[in-house]
Amino acid sequence: AMFEKIVKSGPYSDVAPHAQLRMGAAREKQRDYPAAVKAYEVAADRYRDQPVIVADALYRQGISYAKEAETAEYDQSTASQAIATFTDFITLYPDDRRVLKVQRIIAMLKSRQVQGNFKIAQFYESFKKWDGAVIYYNEVLQLDPNSRYAALARQRIEVLKPRLQTSTD
Repeated sequence: AMFEKIVKSGPYSDVAPHAQLRMGAAREKQRDYPAAVKAYEVAADRYRDQPVIVADALYRQGISYAKEAETAEYDQSTASQAIATFTDFITLYPDDRRVLKVQRIIAMLKSRQVQGNFKIAQFYESFKKWDGAVIYYNEVLQLDPNSRYAALARQRIEVLKPRLQTSTD
């Protein structure tokens, strides 16, 4: 609340950018990741003429998305948003000291997406929804054709192909 008052009373003062970042940090501590993302997004947009603030905001926004993605086993959208935010961070700040860490986080998020899509495919398959299963097995192959799930996904697609043809005939 204190940081909000600072930002509202003087959004372009010297202390406002840091207060905006601290608003996001406070929301992160409360595990309110959507609110943290919003606070960091505002910081990146409003203070776009301050590269240090924007870099911190993008980094923290990506971290908040990644934390939110940890709680969503089947919903891969926040992982995708984290990857997109981190990709922007790397593109805009390739020399930042956090780039290597961000690249590792991206790899971990993609791995989690592959695993999540594989589980979704298995779910569809268990209910004999062959079309849905094949779509998600293909998603596994598109995300990471070299993952440990890729070979299994290829096998399952081959098993399901005849079933797809018989179900559409």
